[in-house]
Amino acid sequence: MLRRIWVLPFVWIVFCSLASAETVDKIVANVNGDIILYSDLKSRIRLLEKDNPQIKADGAARQKEIEREVLTLLVREKLTEQEVKRMKVTVSDRDVDAAIDNLKKERSLTDAQFEYLLQQEGQTLAGFRENTRKRLERNRLLDRVLKSRTIITDEQVAAFLKTEEVAGRELRRLGVLFIPFPAGSAEKEAAAEKQVRDIHARLKSGEDFGAAVRAYSKGPAVDEGGDIGLMETTELARPVEMATRNLGVGETTDVIKAPGGFYIFKVLEIQRERAAAGQPEVQEKARRILLQREMDRKFTEWIEDLERRAFIQITL
Repeated sequence: MLRRIWVLPFVWIVFCSLASAETVDKIVANVNGDIILYSDLKSRIRLLEKDNPQIKADGAARQKEIEREVLTLLVREKLTEQEVKRMKVTVSDRDVDAAIDNLKKERSLTDAQFEYLLQQEGQTLAGFRENTRKRLERNRLLDRVLKSRTIITDEQVAAFLKTEEVAGRELRRLGVLFIPFPAGSAEKEAAAEKQVRDIHARLKSGEDFGAAVRAYSKGPAVDEGGDIGLMETTELARPVEMATRNLGVGETTDVIKAPGGFYIFKVLEIQRERAAAGQPEVQEKARRILLQREMDRKFTEWIEDLERRAFIQITL
């Protein structure tokens, strides 16, 4: 499971810049002279817990095992960064701009939806750009060291669809109301929570959601009453997807606490699309799944070979 987290382009790498360091003077790994601190390890575990609640649920029973697995991720990340520098792999600002534009087009994201996706994880545009740059550097590094492109044929796609099912899409059009609070201030957080719960109570009593957004929200699409348009459920943060999963059109969620603020969501529309093997979008989705699997396999072989040839000292 954790190995997959390493390679997902929009899953864990998007969160890397969110970690806040804690002061722990303990070196847990030396990777060719570059050190990894215990604080780095704990910060990464906290980030993974946000997207994988089961990690936190396992708690102390698997603490050492989880620390070892996550440390392996950090070591591999460090090795990759070192290879990027050694081979002088570069990515320009224009490349980053193009990658972000392509991401929006591929996922049919409006500017408001993209802003929401960043905001719901407490991510800044600058941080996301830096993580995008790292992803592009890694991909270019792999293209260079593997010296071959990974191509998925139509025959492979057809064979995949005979044995595995690609789920149909579900899209939800959500309204978003967001009340922020500054980090590190319990008093201001409590004030923000009181405000958002007062708003929530009035919404339950029939107050118009769009009017409340325009009056109080600091989130996306304020002028549109918080309407961020249709989004695939796979694009929603897990807490948001779960909170809106069983709601009908016109219903609102309870107050949801997230990094940096509190959310209330309203379901404005739901669309469900059935998947048929012959549909071009289904075939393209299957192709992406197969491509990701093959890239995962090649990356694992490459990084394991790099590990064998590197100086790695673990002191955890």
